[in-house]
Amino acid sequence: SGIITVAKKLEQLIQERYTLTVKATDQGFPQLSDVTTVNVQIKVSDYTPPRFSAKEYFTEISEAAAIGSPVIMAVAISQSAVTYEIKGGNEDDAFLVNSFSGVISTQKALDFESISFYELTVRATNMAGLFSEAMVFLYLVDENDNAPVFLSSDYTGKISESAPVGSMVMDKNNIPLVIQATDADESSSALLVYQILEPEARKYFRIDASMGTLTTARIIDYESIPVFSFTVQVHDNGFPSLFAPMPAKVTVLVTNVNDSPPKFAQPTYYASVYLPAYQGTKVISMKAEDADSNVTYSIVEGNLDDAFIIHPKAGVISTTGFPFDHEEQDVYNVAVEVRDLRNPPRRAYTNIKVFVEDVNDNAPEFQNLPYYTTVQDDAEPGDVLFQVFANDKDTGDNAAITYSLVDNHGYFRIDPFLGDISLWKPFDFEALNKYILKVKATDGGYPPLHSEAEVLVIVRNKSNPLFQSLYYTVKVPENIPQYTAILHVQARSPEGFRLIYNIAEEELLKLFNINFKTGVLSVIGQLDYESQTKHAFTVRATDTVLGFFSEAIVEVEVEDINDNPPVFTKMVYTVLVEEGLPAGTSVIQLEASDEDSGRNKVISYHMLDNESDSSSFFAIDATSGTVITEQELDYEQTHQFHLKIRAVDNGVPPLSSEAIVIVNVSDLNDNPPKFRQPQYEAAVSEMATCGHIIVRVQAFDPDSKDANKLEYLILSGNDNRHFAINSSSGIISMSNLCRRSLNTTYDLNVSVSDGVFQRTVPVHINTTNANKYSPAFEQSIYEVELAENAKAGTKVIELAAMDPDDGPYGTVEYTIINKLAREKFSIDGNGHIVTSERLDRENSTERVIAIKVMAKDGGGKVAFCTIKIILTDENDNAPQFKASEYKISIQSNMSKGFPVVQILAYDADEGANADVTYFVDAVEEITEDVIEINPATGVISIKESLVGLENKMLSFQVKAQDGGTPQRDSLVPVQVNVVPNEVALPKFSEPLYSFSAYEDLPTGSEIGTVKAEADVPVIYSLVEGNTIESNKEKVFILDKDTGTLKVEKNVDHERTKWYQIDVMAHCTHAETEVASLVSVIIQVKDINDNQPVFEANPYQAFLMENMPAGTTVIQVTANDQDLGSNGLVTYSLEPESDDVKKLFTIDGESGWITTMKELDREVEETYRFHVVASDHGRNIKLSSSALVEVTITDENDNPPQFTLEVYRASVVEDSLPGQVVAKLRTEDADISELNRQLICYITDGDPLGQFAIDRFGDEWRVVLNSSLDREETEKYLLQVTASDGRFQATTVVEIYVLDINDNSPECQEMLYATSVSEDAQPGMFILKVSAKDPDLGSNAQVTYTLHGPGAGEFRLDPQTGELTTLALLDREQQALYSLFSKATDGGGRSCQADIVLTIQDVNDNPPRFSSSHYAVAMFDNTTVKTPVIVVLARDSDAENNNAEVEYSLVDSANGRFSIEESTGIVRLEKPLNEEEQSEFELTVQASDMGSPRSLFSLATLTVSVVDLSDYLPVFLHNEYVATIGEDVHAGTEVLSVSALTRDGVDDADIVYTVVNGNEHGRFRINAKTGTVYVNQSLDFESCHEYYLSIEGTRGASSSLSDMTMVIINVTDVNDNVPRFLHEAYSAEVSEDVPVRETILEVSADDRDGPLNNQIHYSIESGDPHQHFAIGPVSGEIQVIKRLNREEVGDPFFI
Repeated sequence: SGIITVAKKLEQLIQERYTLTVKATDQGFPQLSDVTTVNVQIKVSDYTPPRFSAKEYFTEISEAAAIGSPVIMAVAISQSAVTYEIKGGNEDDAFLVNSFSGVISTQKALDFESISFYELTVRATNMAGLFSEAMVFLYLVDENDNAPVFLSSDYTGKISESAPVGSMVMDKNNIPLVIQATDADESSSALLVYQILEPEARKYFRIDASMGTLTTARIIDYESIPVFSFTVQVHDNGFPSLFAPMPAKVTVLVTNVNDSPPKFAQPTYYASVYLPAYQGTKVISMKAEDADSNVTYSIVEGNLDDAFIIHPKAGVISTTGFPFDHEEQDVYNVAVEVRDLRNPPRRAYTNIKVFVEDVNDNAPEFQNLPYYTTVQDDAEPGDVLFQVFANDKDTGDNAAITYSLVDNHGYFRIDPFLGDISLWKPFDFEALNKYILKVKATDGGYPPLHSEAEVLVIVRNKSNPLFQSLYYTVKVPENIPQYTAILHVQARSPEGFRLIYNIAEEELLKLFNINFKTGVLSVIGQLDYESQTKHAFTVRATDTVLGFFSEAIVEVEVEDINDNPPVFTKMVYTVLVEEGLPAGTSVIQLEASDEDSGRNKVISYHMLDNESDSSSFFAIDATSGTVITEQELDYEQTHQFHLKIRAVDNGVPPLSSEAIVIVNVSDLNDNPPKFRQPQYEAAVSEMATCGHIIVRVQAFDPDSKDANKLEYLILSGNDNRHFAINSSSGIISMSNLCRRSLNTTYDLNVSVSDGVFQRTVPVHINTTNANKYSPAFEQSIYEVELAENAKAGTKVIELAAMDPDDGPYGTVEYTIINKLAREKFSIDGNGHIVTSERLDRENSTERVIAIKVMAKDGGGKVAFCTIKIILTDENDNAPQFKASEYKISIQSNMSKGFPVVQILAYDADEGANADVTYFVDAVEEITEDVIEINPATGVISIKESLVGLENKMLSFQVKAQDGGTPQRDSLVPVQVNVVPNEVALPKFSEPLYSFSAYEDLPTGSEIGTVKAEADVPVIYSLVEGNTIESNKEKVFILDKDTGTLKVEKNVDHERTKWYQIDVMAHCTHAETEVASLVSVIIQVKDINDNQPVFEANPYQAFLMENMPAGTTVIQVTANDQDLGSNGLVTYSLEPESDDVKKLFTIDGESGWITTMKELDREVEETYRFHVVASDHGRNIKLSSSALVEVTITDENDNPPQFTLEVYRASVVEDSLPGQVVAKLRTEDADISELNRQLICYITDGDPLGQFAIDRFGDEWRVVLNSSLDREETEKYLLQVTASDGRFQATTVVEIYVLDINDNSPECQEMLYATSVSEDAQPGMFILKVSAKDPDLGSNAQVTYTLHGPGAGEFRLDPQTGELTTLALLDREQQALYSLFSKATDGGGRSCQADIVLTIQDVNDNPPRFSSSHYAVAMFDNTTVKTPVIVVLARDSDAENNNAEVEYSLVDSANGRFSIEESTGIVRLEKPLNEEEQSEFELTVQASDMGSPRSLFSLATLTVSVVDLSDYLPVFLHNEYVATIGEDVHAGTEVLSVSALTRDGVDDADIVYTVVNGNEHGRFRINAKTGTVYVNQSLDFESCHEYYLSIEGTRGASSSLSDMTMVIINVTDVNDNVPRFLHEAYSAEVSEDVPVRETILEVSADDRDGPLNNQIHYSIESGDPHQHFAIGPVSGEIQVIKRLNREEVGDPFFI
């Protein structure tokens, strides 16, 4: 019906006017249509509420605006009057709205610092009571109305005088001092500038103008200026600048550094020591001055015997109590060193000469102690018993010695001068068997000095056994194995009786045992130097017949061996150290103790290398154990150091223990923040909404404390406040004002500050505009002349389509639409059109070329223009003759001027280039006289009479020459046959024939007939043409007989519309050939045989989406070569689909295609339809179609979307930076890549910048920026924002940090120690170990395992850590378990704790006899109470009551024998000669004293009674000695005891056995031959002396056996190389160290004996200039040449 209706509710304020395009289409074929425009004006209804011109209003006003200042007008339209009121958001009634005009104005003073913006609700109400509301957002503009204020009026900082230039001044907490002020304003008004006011102070300090931090400008010297005081002022950057009311006072304290060396007042001091010099006696006082440090004094050389001591602070030298001896040392040259407290210290030296005055200070000293002797009880008075000797180091009377006895006991006297002790009177019955005489030696000095010595005098009768020595001394190491023989005590009986030996002191029987037969003393208990260093006891030898005995003293000196390692007070030390402290800062002092003695307890400390290279950061003083820093520590490089410290004693071999020092470095703000990029680039559309995120700048701060304290600020470039920055996240967004009038670019300067440091970064923001304009040409049609044959690349024209848009929307691309023009020309992006090939004007298609150009901007808007190219002629064509030759006959009687023939030539050029002039060329003289040619017409005529030339052939050439430059010409041959008059020539019926033919005439059709009359038959022929129009292509043929002209080939009106053909008629007269010519013109008539041809197919058109209806798309053009109505073209759209007809229409005459409605690229990207071009032929209408492809170009009208609202991902916490965490995908309904170009930012949830987002192909990847720690943060919720410049979308990325096993279990205790009773049953709980692991899952599941010797006897529950017994324990097998538990998590990480279990003794072992059966022989006349044998039982229980053994006789042979309860000595109690019994069987019981019950064991004792006359000793001597080298092989013979037997026993079978001293099986003996062999390898360093007790038994009867002692001495072989006690030694020396100063002592040890262990030291390498020397014996390294670090370098590796 054509009725237009309202489709949906109209909004007058949205659009007041609508322009509709209406199309009317008929139903014929093809369909025809027309379009028209309908304008619809929208009017407001009386029943409509007032309508504001906008739903939201935005504006800003200065906070300094005067009261009553207008702000904005909010206008609403209604059919009736409107009143306005503010309904909300008007805090403090700051604003007022005019109720009639809607003008909002201020009614109170505004203050930006109190309220920065208002959100007003304005209501408009009309007279009908209807209302509507709008929001008015009022933003206050900050003015510089607040001056800066310092946070404090006084600031105090400190700086070390050793700090380099540029060092920061620190506050009392050792963090950078910041002079800080605040300003209540914002933006540039709040940007502060600090400055130091005093010029003098500015010489030493600089202040960061923006941050207020102070740094040094030059070297500071404490000695020159210890304190700086100055003032700092601050002003803001507002206009005008405001200054703080009062400057801040700044005090900088200079920290003194030890940079001045100490100095002594004198180079040499003199003093004397008067004797006696008691401890603490002052010798001399000295003083060294140091300008900036306390000093310490020490004696470094010449302090022999440590005779002097110096007070380290006061410098007073005093005596140590050492007894000075003038005779030995009369002068001491003492060198004193003073050091300051610097590290390394500065030193100074001085010498003190101390003279010792001579006095009687030496008492006599007895020589060759101890003194002991024996005397028989029948000695005579006067017999000299012993001589003592004393020495006195004094001289003269002071050295004259007299001897005296303190107590002579009535029997002794001494020679006062000789020291001879003699018997004064004979012994009587009251005499004792032992006397201890005190001998005094007194010198002759004044006062006299004396000393005393004891002399042991043993009185014996003739039958007492005689010891080889009354005093035995032996040294044994404390780790000597039990049951090792250490001494052979030997005595003999004057009567020749067998002796038995025993130890008299009961308490020593636990440690030592003496073989009752041989006197070999062995160690049977564990010696401990640390408990007791010396053991002295009495050994008694008793004969077995008379019971007489003698005693000797044995002194066993226990030598300390290095059996105790140093022990630290803790196994793990933890200490906190601030970063940035100078090298040499003390960290901690470790202390270890060693229970050994002497050099074995001297401890040195060493730092072990580890993977963290801690040794480059720390050093430890080898003596004191103080750990110091080697360089400044940096928290950002290493948070924590694990130092492994080893304490090594000075024993041989050295023992050591280790401790861990965990050094935690505390973070200071010593690093400025750093932006992650050097600059930022961003783009934002002018259509972007308020708050639209543009870019995120992000910085990181290596300081952990400051990572969350960074503050971002726009410093400059934001003058119009278009942008806002989030101070904590660094997100730059559009300000809430949302101005649309944006500049093309903005260059912001953004800063980040951590409160101390500030850094800036440039941010470049490009503004992308909407595609508001289409390109436009200045003209729709351009005409351009172009010379034909111009070379390819010739410039034709420079087009310029102007587009006011910026950016890609203002960038224009040019395209040539029509195909012919595209082939001949090209156009570049700048609109320059050039030729692609040479053009020929004479080519009808190229004579006039129309170039149709489309200009398209970046948004798809287009414009069109046409350039008409008119080719100008060039003389590039020579004239072309119509015929290839001319032959004609003429009668000789023709009059002068008669036209013979017209020679025609055509020139395709134009103008002068086509003007042809004819000439007769190459003519004979006779011909020239009779023939001429019209130069203009080409007509050849008779010049003179031809009479007389009959039957002559005139041959010549005609030249056709054009008028161009250069001239071009052509030649054609002409033959004129002159015949007599009587010869008749053929005569055509017409002078010129004209025919016509339709172009669709079939071949063979007749066109017409030419007829020539003659007397003879005529033959017709066509003159061969030279051009298409002259039948060059032989389109027509001629019947030679009839002259009928026929079509031989198809003719085409569009190609050749006219033909002009020459026909020749031939005949023969009397053998004379004659010919005549006639021209035939043939017109080719047009038919409708050509369909319209489009200039392009397909047509490529572009249209931006959302363009209004009626927008032109493209013009199509079709050409039809037919004439008239056959060539008239009409356009229509091919009815392919209804959609196309609804969307597009075409003007039937012009071919312009326009839109019917707005198009949406997202609905359809390309429309393809055909345009039909139809001609207007009468009989038949021809048509053609062309494809039109309309590409809808994209506009950014769709926001981006993430494919998911929440992405969930996980990442392993040890992933390296760059690891992909999550992959995000975005969708944007926009099609073009430009409008889909997104940029993504992490806008929340990542304050430390641990993640980044990068584009990879068609996805976004969240990647790691830095390492993660699940134990710190287990889950991250990142907000990711995607922006296409105009729209934005957000999504959440939920990242779970997956645990890896990066934390070892932490053992709760490093050492567990407890005791367990050895009778504990399996399964008994002992203790519980515990460890925690901060990891998760299996990584945190701790499994406990037990390790160490004996671990199999316990069970450690793998889950609970409970330690229980697994097997029965036996303290006697193992009294101490040193185990360790390992707590291992699921990933294999572990910690371990030591477990020390002491097994408590239970009385579970009875005493064990050394033999289950003892056999001994006694003589039948043995005296009562004589010892028979000593039995030995040992109890392996602990050394308490459980191991106390008591002996008793279960069967004593009716009391004939007794046993001593504590010693095991069996004695004869009744005479034997009264009995006839020859053998007694006794049972001996050994019982312990344990509780709750006593345990015992039994042994049998066989006592054989032998007649004295039957006994014959086997061996000649009681002792033999053999010597062998330690390098002898097993099997080597040592000696044969059979060769040492007495005469008279050879006839008896003797069995030899080793009964004692071979517990370790080093030797063996042949029982028959008595030969002793080496059984195992020997080692002098392990044992160099063996005592073998060998028994020889005659007749297999123990009663007839004899004993001898074989002492085997093992000699040393040099089989051990010297070894240094430490692998490396280090020392630090000052380059001013004095010559001969000892800087280090190295020590090596050789395990060989004295002959092979003398070590010689020498320097092998590393000292090319001989700066050092080493003592060949002492190992002391001394400086022997002055050092210069700059010359010799540092360090030395010797």
